[in-house]
This record gives sequence, C-alpha cells and structure tokens, in this order.
Amino acid sequence: MSSTKDARPRRIDSRLGVRKKVRAVSRKTKATISQVTQAAPKFDQVQATATAMAENLQQVLQTLLAEIQRLKREIAMHAELAQQRESAGNDVGDDGMEIEQVSKNLALKKHLERVLAQIEAAVRRIEQGVYGLCERCGNAILPERLEVLPYATTCMNCARIAA
Repeated sequence: MSSTKDARPRRIDSRLGVRKKVRAVSRKTKATISQVTQAAPKFDQVQATATAMAENLQQVLQTLLAEIQRLKREIAMHAELAQQRESAGNDVGDDGMEIEQVSKNLALKKHLERVLAQIEAAVRRIEQGVYGLCERCGNAILPERLEVLPYATTCMNCARIAA
C-alpha cells in the first residue's frame, strides 16, 4: 500500500508539472505570435523594397546590355580606323600624325575593351545575385554610386583604400 500512496503524489506532481509546461509553452507561443504580428509590417516594407530592387535590376540589366552593344560597335569602328592607313606619297610630318592617330585609336579600343569586360562582369554579378555588393568588404554599394558607375565592384570606402 505504501507504493500506491507514493504513486499518487507523483501523479499529482506530474500533472502540475505538465500544466506548468503547458502554460510556459503557451506564454512562449503568445510571445512568438506577438513578434510575428509586429514584424508583419516590416515584412511588407522589405517585400516592397525587394520588388523595387528587382525592377531596378531589370532596368540596370537592360542599360548594361545596351551599353555592351554600343561598346562592341565602337570597338569595331576603332579597330577599323586603326587598320586604315594611307602611306603612299605622304611626307614625314603626315606619317607622324597618322601614326599618332592610329595609336590613339588603338589606345581607345583597348580602353573600351576593358570597360566592356567590366560591364560583362556586372551582368554576370546580376545573374548570380551579388550585384551591388562590394567585392572587398561585402557591404552594399550605394545606389548613387551604382547609378553613376553601374559596373562598380567596390563601395566608396574600399575604393578610397585601393586608390
């Protein structure tokens, strides 16, 4: 009989323990629901911001693709100009000016090729989902910087350090 008396208090204790646990879980659930309710407006703002960023990325992508086409045409034009040479009957001064013009065209072509490579890299970053993030520190690049230089790879702080 002593074993039954010992068993009864344990049942009551275990019932009280379960009730306490249920109340504790209930309080935690209410707190979680409260947190979710408070976060809901923030989620709407984040979703609206994400939608605006996606639309902006599409616009940036279209701009970059158009710039790629323009640069390819300009590179082809400068390559053609660098190959055109009229060397028959020119004097030394004319030949010097022609060589200077050819070297300018080649230098400009080389610069345009570097810019083209940077723009193509920016398009790849958009496709990978990392566009607008600094390659050095991982922070977001200011939208104003990206507006001016859409193929920027570093934030202003890292750009200052590198310069």
